[in-house]
Amino acid sequence: MNSVKGTKDIFGKTVLEHDHVVKTFEDICVFNNFKKISTPILEHENIFIKTLGVSSDIISKEMYNFKDQGGDYLVLRPEGTAAIVRALITNSMQEDINKNFFYHGPMFRREKPQSGRLRQFHQVGLEVFGDRNFLDDVRIIILAENFLSTLNIRNKLKLQINTLGDSKSRKRYIIELQKFLKNNYSKLSIDSRKKIETNPLRILDSKDENDRNLFSSLPQIIDFLDSNSRDFFLETTKMLTSLDIKFDINPFLVRGLDYYNHTAFEYIFSESKSQNAVLAGGRYDGLVKSLGGKDLCGIGWAAGIERILMIMDNMDFSQKIIGMFSTSDSLKTQLLKTYNSLKLNENISFNLIDGGNFKKKMSKANKLNCYGCLILGEDEWKEKKIIWKNFQTGNQENIPINSIDKFLEKIY
Repeated sequence: MNSVKGTKDIFGKTVLEHDHVVKTFEDICVFNNFKKISTPILEHENIFIKTLGVSSDIISKEMYNFKDQGGDYLVLRPEGTAAIVRALITNSMQEDINKNFFYHGPMFRREKPQSGRLRQFHQVGLEVFGDRNFLDDVRIIILAENFLSTLNIRNKLKLQINTLGDSKSRKRYIIELQKFLKNNYSKLSIDSRKKIETNPLRILDSKDENDRNLFSSLPQIIDFLDSNSRDFFLETTKMLTSLDIKFDINPFLVRGLDYYNHTAFEYIFSESKSQNAVLAGGRYDGLVKSLGGKDLCGIGWAAGIERILMIMDNMDFSQKIIGMFSTSDSLKTQLLKTYNSLKLNENISFNLIDGGNFKKKMSKANKLNCYGCLILGEDEWKEKKIIWKNFQTGNQENIPINSIDKFLEKIY
């Protein structure tokens, strides 16, 4: 029996790597006073139709949606931001002083499965709500820098940044962009031709070679910005430069969802690959209000765990496995009491071994790749001691029962 196409079981070393990414992310967010939030995988369909835009690829082609037995139109969560905004409103958190949130979990899109892109994929993400302030734009990029640097992958990535301006600036730009695209209709890919009227900004994200050949002649959005939008972008980029954060301005970088405006950015790892964005985000002022909340500004980013793992160096997550068994059934109670008294140690994994005689238990310990074994013997128990057998050196010694934890701390 196979798993559903575009989904994968996470186990073995991969699950350790996955957990390492999540823990790194959580530690950075907690240090920066972000609050953890977890939203349901199931959401009402209209939350995403209102926020992502009917013409977006997610709504038109990728969203898993269905009508349940009660007549509700539901979706499997395709992205995190709209769900967090819904939770902000639902749970009356709009007046909270601290409106910095972080999350992680699975998202679902019915895309063509390929390297770094699954139908069930996993993201970590953060969102900041409040007034529009370029310091927030810079702050969340600093957090992205810290996150990617801690994972030792920042040097493999390029940060690209652009501005989408406010809604009026973007509308002016779209008019000129559509004129250009219509004049070059025959040179566009079939997929891009379909988007000229419905979502022309998505064409700028095309990976088709013919489309990209036109990019050098395209009008650029920065030429259509009003003074406030231009100043906001300049303040953001100047601050990044002063912090020695390396970036390139990509005038064709867009976030294809309707709610984005002003700052947009991506960390990419290969311009030649189609699935090259590891972490991406931007500003979405007005999104909260569009869902019936207050007129709060917002900015955030999300990173795909599967894509991070594609470029992360191999890590050693090995633990020393310690076997434990008794030489006699009469000592099982004492063995379990000793086992229950052990302190947690992230570098050690314990395995109780049962069944068979002494020789079979030792054989099983070897098959489990045990570093060594703690063996409770009748004579040793009388002296409140336990045998330590090191499988690497062959050495054996007796350890006082009340000193086991201190002894184990030394062997790693």
